[in-house]
Amino acid sequence: MMKVLSNYRFSIILLLGVVIGAIAGFVMGPKAEALKPIADIFLNLVFCLIVPIVFTSIASSIANMENVGKLKKVLLIFLVVVIASGVITSILALATTSIFPPTNGDSVNIGTNDEKIKSSLNIVNMLTVSDFSQLLSKDNMLPLIIFSIMFGIGVSLLGSKAVQIKKLLNNGTDVLTKMVEMVMKLAPLGIACYFASMIGQMGGQVVSSIARVSLIYVVFCVLFFVLTSTLYTYWGGGVEGVKAYWRNITLPMTTAMGTCSSTACIPVNLLASEKMGIPKYICDIVIPLGGSTHKNGVVSVQIMKIAFLFAVFERSFGMKEMLTAIFVAVISGIIVGTIPSGGFIGEMFICTALGFPTEAIPIIVIMGTLTDPFCTMVNVTSDPAISMVIARLMEGKNWVKKKLPRNVKARELGEE
Repeated sequence: MMKVLSNYRFSIILLLGVVIGAIAGFVMGPKAEALKPIADIFLNLVFCLIVPIVFTSIASSIANMENVGKLKKVLLIFLVVVIASGVITSILALATTSIFPPTNGDSVNIGTNDEKIKSSLNIVNMLTVSDFSQLLSKDNMLPLIIFSIMFGIGVSLLGSKAVQIKKLLNNGTDVLTKMVEMVMKLAPLGIACYFASMIGQMGGQVVSSIARVSLIYVVFCVLFFVLTSTLYTYWGGGVEGVKAYWRNITLPMTTAMGTCSSTACIPVNLLASEKMGIPKYICDIVIPLGGSTHKNGVVSVQIMKIAFLFAVFERSFGMKEMLTAIFVAVISGIIVGTIPSGGFIGEMFICTALGFPTEAIPIIVIMGTLTDPFCTMVNVTSDPAISMVIARLMEGKNWVKKKLPRNVKARELGEE
């Protein structure tokens, strides 16, 4: 229990800040607006760190990648599976929000005028900018990410000639990570002040709306986990694959909910995947990569947040917006968590891509905090499932009959 409380310490403190802020907002009423400058200071500090963090973290990660050589096929299949599963997850989440509206028809006015929230999104502007200086803005997240990837590849291709640049990127990432840790210590106070000022203006309407969408998401996660894991493992390994998966997934599942960290679950996920009989060369690539880039929990919660914001701002959520939401959610599932303060970057990506004001970020951050254990659980448990799919594509549909007896039954006999 103490270990779990330790793992959830920051989330508990943040939620306490939300509760205290809500109470202060109810008590102070409109006077709580005086607390908003404190919230703005915290948010501005976060916004100023986003651009350098994205650049150094992504560029250094790619620059330090080793040559995978013969395993390029696995990586290509992994990429295809990640995108396909992300799209499927997005569609299921959209269907859920259509059946169960996030705000139950209630609108929430946070005092932002209509002109400010109109989106001028198009593919060209979303992927590129016309001048380098425009990359140095939090309003152009995807072009910045693309530039960072290209820079990282360029450094990697130079090999030993770019050793000093690699060190600079690595050291820069370390410094910025420490800065994020410093700023995030202010998060409970900043969020509390923001929530107080928001409740002071709107009353309890926003509280019920966040609680509703969070509950919808938790139920979605449980059903999604059971159904998709069973389907993926059945297609990948048949009945034997399904049995092996459910026999060994408990440890990664509980670790994910106890740590709220996909990266922290990589060791136990590797162990569980090996016990499932998945070929080691697939596990060693897919599980670590999946911990960083294959996050169906993030994809689904991003869809829920986007649907929630469209309802809150009373904007039309038609087919065009849904397709854009799917794109944003799948990209978020890849980039969120691979860099420090990834959650904030995901929220920023939603707002800039779909034309929402940055004032909406604390609201969906609170939603993310409430749903984090279930979101991480879906992220982590999806990786062994798609590993079985990749194993079938690499070694044929009978791979489980060759691998499972040697890898699993031998261990069971040894444990007995």
